[in-house]
Amino acid sequence: MDKPNNLRIIWMLLVKPVTFFRSLKENPTDIRPFLVAYGMPLIILAAAGRMTRIMLLYGAGEETLRGDQLAGIFLIGLVAYALSVWLGAYGIARIAPAFRSDAGHDKTMLMVMLAYTPYLLAQPLSLIYPYMPFFQVAAMIYTVYLFSKGARELLNVATGKLLGFTLISYFLIFGISHLATLMLTELFIFAG
Repeated sequence: MDKPNNLRIIWMLLVKPVTFFRSLKENPTDIRPFLVAYGMPLIILAAAGRMTRIMLLYGAGEETLRGDQLAGIFLIGLVAYALSVWLGAYGIARIAPAFRSDAGHDKTMLMVMLAYTPYLLAQPLSLIYPYMPFFQVAAMIYTVYLFSKGARELLNVATGKLLGFTLISYFLIFGISHLATLMLTELFIFAG
């Protein structure tokens, strides 16, 4: 894959996922520059979207959040999303042989980051209209869809094992994100 153009990658991934994953399999990319150029901006955008959503929820009431609280919410989201990609990829690579996959950690991390794209984009986009929780649910469903397409193309998961692999991977990724958010929130609450 050539130097990443993030908007082109997002467009191809969301509109033609099978073609995108096949071309990525034929022309692999170096994972570290890709995660820095593509993954980190998405994770930062998602953390900022989550922080803004919480700020708006508190702004609707009589309480307001201070700058340090908003910074804490942003950092919690940033760390939780990054951990879900990194630890999720590690866990998925560990269970991959049970599903007849030859996935290594780097290839799995690339696939997790790409499949996670709709959910990360949904965080700030759901702020366009206050009553858009369906947008985040649709993004979660599309994330699962992308994961199944990427697992087949990039990770070579056997067709008969694809559903189980996809569901276990989904719960692993989102479980890590949720647990990291809960644990970091507790740390910030007790630290202050």
